[in-house]
Amino acid sequence: MVGSRIMTSLSIDPQDTIAAIASAVGGGVGVIRISGSDAESILRRHFRPLPITLEPRKMIHGWWHDQDGTPVDEGLAVFMAGPRSYTGQDVVELQLHGGALSLTQSLAVCLAAGARRAEPGEFTRRAFLNGRMDLTRAEAIADLIGARTERALDAARELLRGRLYDLAMEVREAILRIRAELEVNIDFVDEEVPLVDPLGLARRAEELAGRLEELAETYVRGRLVRQGARVVLTGAPNAGKSSLFNALLGSARAIVTEVAGTTRDTVEESIEVHGVPVVLVDTAGLRDTPDRIEAEGIARTEAALATADLIVHVEDVSQAPLSSPPSNGAPRLLVASKADLTPTRVLDGAIAVSAVAGTGLSELRDAIADALGVGELSRGGLVIAHERHHEALVTAAGALRAASQGLASAAPPELVAVDVADATEALGGLVGLTTIEDVLDRLFASFCIGK
Repeated sequence: MVGSRIMTSLSIDPQDTIAAIASAVGGGVGVIRISGSDAESILRRHFRPLPITLEPRKMIHGWWHDQDGTPVDEGLAVFMAGPRSYTGQDVVELQLHGGALSLTQSLAVCLAAGARRAEPGEFTRRAFLNGRMDLTRAEAIADLIGARTERALDAARELLRGRLYDLAMEVREAILRIRAELEVNIDFVDEEVPLVDPLGLARRAEELAGRLEELAETYVRGRLVRQGARVVLTGAPNAGKSSLFNALLGSARAIVTEVAGTTRDTVEESIEVHGVPVVLVDTAGLRDTPDRIEAEGIARTEAALATADLIVHVEDVSQAPLSSPPSNGAPRLLVASKADLTPTRVLDGAIAVSAVAGTGLSELRDAIADALGVGELSRGGLVIAHERHHEALVTAAGALRAASQGLASAAPPELVAVDVADATEALGGLVGLTTIEDVLDRLFASFCIGK
């Protein structure tokens, strides 16, 4: 647990009592969450029967009533007294029936009773501000909800368990010890106190920088696991792109004919490759054409290439080459399609695939994962998936490298202390010990309402 934060938004009063539907609408059970000083009062006014003394975290069966005393819905209520609650404030949760209209009417009772409709992420924001969780754990909640693959879910769980927080705080504590030893020389500069083992301090700073850099290097892979990748299929008309697209997808999503130029637009579908969510993009064949519609499709192919994380260029080895592989600086794989037919040429380094027979598809999936850098990514390990985390780690590591160089070259301790302080500040910002308000606004705005 981390200490209470005093920073609050100018537009959101953290002392307001807030309420929101905290579950997906339409299920068998719907949850309404209330947080703030009036949470218990709202519960007592509108939920019956209730005991005189509420026992925290004990479910109570009864009816939710509107301001006129009319029953609205039957369900369960639980009261959680602050600070031992999700937000650190008094919290009430109602478990009612999950119909959209019923939940909307039940929430309206809360709002009529004086609660304000919660902003996206406001419950978790309060949990952070009240010291119930650090900033990385708050981000993990959004990742957990939005995870599209098991590997993304694993990464979110590691973050929620506090793995990044623990490492950051461990390194930050080690940096503070270095800083304390530097302060001795700054405070007693007139006494000419010799610096305690400057080369030893330099080595310690280097080792800490190395730990942070090693974790920062997982960012590219972690980002793909969390956000996914765009893999664009390119090639000449009738090269077999749409057939390959359908084979990877496992369904006939794209139209396939023997007529060159059948695909006139980009077609996108989501698949999973080695635990990474992938948007697979089928495109129009690349060639010069007087057909205005086909030309527009080719222009859209070029636009899709600009956003590709990986290009899979498809060549029909039963025909002469008709196109040169495009490039946008992204990694590129070469696929020899229609491998079930008699080839007329050999493509060095190509993956032989037959969409009809299904051969080579597993090898292609492995190659896609390797090209994206996630082929050897083990499940359960800590990876960095947020740009904010990456920037903080890189900044802290760079400052430690600079401090190490200063110590090794006998730089004045005052100058070295500046670099050490920058490293401390970067890690403090990572976990939310020192966080500016606009960072919180951007972060929690990405949450769903009720979280």
